[in-house]
Amino acid sequence: MFKERIKTHHSAMGDGKKYLKGPGNISELLSVSKDDTENAVIYIHVPFCTKICTFCNMRRSLQAPTKEYADLIVQEIREYSKLEYVKNTVFDAVYFGGGTPTTLSSADLTKILRTLKAELTFTEEAEFTVETTVTQLQEEKWRTLIEEGVNRFSLGVQTFNEEGRKLMGRIGSGEKAYELLKALKQVNVTVSMDVIYNYPGQSMEDLYEDLDKIIELGLDGFSMYSLIDMKETKISEAQGQDNDEKMFFAISEHMEKAGYRFLELTKMVKGDTYRYIMNRHAGADTLPLGAGAGGSMRGVAMMNPINLDEYKDSILNFKKRMGMEFLSSYKDIVCFKGDIQTIRLPRNTELYKDKKAYMEMLNRLIENEMVCKKNNEYYLTQKGVYWGNTISRELYNLI
Repeated sequence: MFKERIKTHHSAMGDGKKYLKGPGNISELLSVSKDDTENAVIYIHVPFCTKICTFCNMRRSLQAPTKEYADLIVQEIREYSKLEYVKNTVFDAVYFGGGTPTTLSSADLTKILRTLKAELTFTEEAEFTVETTVTQLQEEKWRTLIEEGVNRFSLGVQTFNEEGRKLMGRIGSGEKAYELLKALKQVNVTVSMDVIYNYPGQSMEDLYEDLDKIIELGLDGFSMYSLIDMKETKISEAQGQDNDEKMFFAISEHMEKAGYRFLELTKMVKGDTYRYIMNRHAGADTLPLGAGAGGSMRGVAMMNPINLDEYKDSILNFKKRMGMEFLSSYKDIVCFKGDIQTIRLPRNTELYKDKKAYMEMLNRLIENEMVCKKNNEYYLTQKGVYWGNTISRELYNLI
């Protein structure tokens, strides 16, 4: 049915410019009371790395964090907490991403976490996630983070295979990664990891060894990414789509037998984890903090400068920060995309301009065993999950 698979959700939607309303002052737009009770989330970007991995295209730089970086985030939190809309918002999750958030010291991370809790309001079950690497999460640091309320760790392991780790520029051995994950599983936190598959030279035996280690460790979940060849990356995709498809189904079938299920197109879990990402897929407000962080509150898109001097200047002149307002209908598009990312066809079928074209697409998806009907809703099958981002783009084109 499809010839080329779209691998990333960033390419799964078309141009959203038609939903833009225009620029506006963030402080003014967020000075009003919140008129709903929906929970929100926070994204904190730490754009520093001790090594740039060969597969990475994230917004990051090869340097240690500046001494004042944590203090700038603290000041940014305090500035936002003065705004009426943010003051009345209840947050359900915090996600430290990057870069590598744990390049920050324990003291700096503690400072940020304590400021968040002092200045903002959280649900009792709020999820606090920190992304990290094997070498950047020493025992002293993870124990401190847990004491400060971090209850979920996401480790960028990618593979336990030594040759694969070397190819991807990972620091530290697969054995060390395994032991760290094992130690974290012995305390009361949620633990997940990233897996990259279909990298050059990877055999099916290598893949199953990675999967079996995840099962042995009893990890709460894992994110699975087929290697993507992008101009920003230093590693190229050596194994084609046939192998890509073979490995995807090997992962999904092997891990479903072990009790894992798809929560998202790229995530398999035991239980309900990933509170942050599920809120975002539902269109939740996202408060962005840190250089290079992006999000939106009250339909106002906000993107912080990635340049550290410009980021600092934007905090010193916080009341001049500008955002971009979206039309209210844009949230429908976010939820439309979020439905597909969370393994179902979009529930809001009123968005389709041509109902006949949609029904034709739906019938083709059913005939090709990519979609099945459960309780009057349509869900993606394993095959549908594999083609999920491609399906997302095709359906988006119908609205």
